[in-house]
Amino acid sequence: MPSANNVAPPLPSPMVTEGAGHLDPSAHLVKKFDYRRDEILAALGNPDFYIEWMLIGVALALAWLTAAWVRRRVQKRLAAHPPKHIDAEFIMKPLSLLGTLLALLYLTLVKPLAEIYAVSGGDCTETVIQIAFAWLVARCVLLVVRSRPVAWFIAFVVMVVGLLRATGFIRSTVSYLRSIQFDIGQYQISMLNIVHGIVILVVVFWIAGLLSSTLESFLRRSSRLSYNARELTVKFFRVFVYFIALMITLSAVGVDLTAFAVFGGALGVGVGLGLQKLTANFVSGITLLMEKSLQISDLIEVGGVTGRVRQLNIRYALIETADGREVMIPNEELVSTRVTNWTHTSNAARIDVKVNAAYNSDPAKVIALMLEAAREHPLCLKDPAPSCYLREFGDNALQFMLTFWIPDVRDGRMGPQSEVMMAMLEKFRKAGIGIPCPAAANQVGNL
Repeated sequence: MPSANNVAPPLPSPMVTEGAGHLDPSAHLVKKFDYRRDEILAALGNPDFYIEWMLIGVALALAWLTAAWVRRRVQKRLAAHPPKHIDAEFIMKPLSLLGTLLALLYLTLVKPLAEIYAVSGGDCTETVIQIAFAWLVARCVLLVVRSRPVAWFIAFVVMVVGLLRATGFIRSTVSYLRSIQFDIGQYQISMLNIVHGIVILVVVFWIAGLLSSTLESFLRRSSRLSYNARELTVKFFRVFVYFIALMITLSAVGVDLTAFAVFGGALGVGVGLGLQKLTANFVSGITLLMEKSLQISDLIEVGGVTGRVRQLNIRYALIETADGREVMIPNEELVSTRVTNWTHTSNAARIDVKVNAAYNSDPAKVIALMLEAAREHPLCLKDPAPSCYLREFGDNALQFMLTFWIPDVRDGRMGPQSEVMMAMLEKFRKAGIGIPCPAAANQVGNL
């Protein structure tokens, strides 16, 4: 036990309560800092101070060596016997916390010795334990949170709060930040409110984004809901979650939420004057999702643009044309103008082929050959069956029209149409059926 002559006399502690009106918070913070400095300088002159830090150093070194030995053994084990069902990182990442956990354990075991032999009665050991615990929480945040900016921000806040608590500056710092105030209109906001607001804003918006993405991935994997129902649910939930997050942040900062009644009126005027198109597109997007008139992969034709629907957003629909262009069409145009949806209720589509034959041709033979050319094509549907008609008696030729159906219009119509016409032309040549030559309308060319 250290003798009484070696014990430094205690320093007077600043007995100023938080919020006391007779002492400025900044002066309280400076006085607290001076007191801690004098306390450390007084402890440096006592050998017992070094005994406690020696015990702390031994505990930390032993924790580091033990953790390093365990990690090496586990790495060798995994290298010799790789796990089949889980990733090796799933085991190694939690092991990065082993050093801090062992440090907390060894420091807890060392603390009774420090209380007996150290001049501070184990205060330094308790301080290191609190800092180690804050470090453990920060490491857990970095390990769990996937968003790196958010993870580093939360870890930084945890470490700052842990250091302030461990060193005894938390109340003085809070009082000082509360004393710095700003007047914004009739509201008074302190620096402490702003700091709280920033922390809550990051954390709450991160949680909101996590909930939104989790619900979105769950709904997209669900087969019970249609695409429109999933998208509508996700978008409404995302807006709702972020709105709640914003309200929580503003309430934490100290903003009176009744002021949003005035803001809502101003927003309504702004919508009426300058946001008409944006609001119209927003409402039209909700309408399209609710009535299910358009869905992903639908083949539509609107305003001279024909293509597949790739995305249905709140403001616009993304259409991919056959030549690879991506056209963004406002939702209002899809609601207010005529839209041709080739795949609204069925993907099947009809293809028309018009052919002129010479007057000296047998009409029945021409119809039979045209139907035969259509039936031989692999994409021609049997139900409805192809049909052929004699439509008109032209000036120089008989005019026929063949119609047949293909199963999926999204695969294209020009390919099957061209292939049927080529087969038809070959059959006409073999049968000796003439087709009028456009260059000489008065002559009948034999093919």
